[in-house]
Amino acid sequence: MKKLIRSLLGLPLLVIAACVTINIYFPAEELRGAADKIVEEVWGERNLPQDPATQPPAGNRGSLLHWLSGPTTAYAAQDINVTTPEIRAVKDTIKQRSERLFPYLDSGHIGIGVDALLKVRTTEGLDLRTRGEVNRLVSEENADRQRLYAEIARANGFPDRVGEVQDIFAASWRDNAQSGWFIELADGSWRTK
Repeated sequence: MKKLIRSLLGLPLLVIAACVTINIYFPAEELRGAADKIVEEVWGERNLPQDPATQPPAGNRGSLLHWLSGPTTAYAAQDINVTTPEIRAVKDTIKQRSERLFPYLDSGHIGIGVDALLKVRTTEGLDLRTRGEVNRLVSEENADRQRLYAEIARANGFPDRVGEVQDIFAASWRDNAQSGWFIELADGSWRTK
């Protein structure tokens, strides 16, 4: 009889434990912080101070009744790894190239695309050699940025989510752009920051 009573008393705890689901989520907020740091690092002192980033949502702290009312999802936090040798090498290359890109970003010949890549906006006023240089710089920069996004996704265990990493970086590149640089809008038009 005592065993039956103990079993019945332990049953609610077993039911509560069974209702908790562990969910490894895509760490968008952590990635946004890492993206902002990388952009600040590669653009150096040229970038403007960013607006305060949105804080991660506070956890949902409910009463005991909340816990007993149904299944709950527990989220496992994930630190973003941006220190692999491959990531460091790509960041260094982007940083070294940035000094050559700044004059064309300043003049509006190059703009920051909605897709986190650079785009040649216009070649008006540039001689043939300079046009070639602008196209080469944009091509090299975009290849390195795509490698960076893919490597961050791979290093952090979500290689199938490179597009989401790129979207998060798109916001960081735009937010950290200099005043006067051109930013592409979703409809394909351009505005200055």
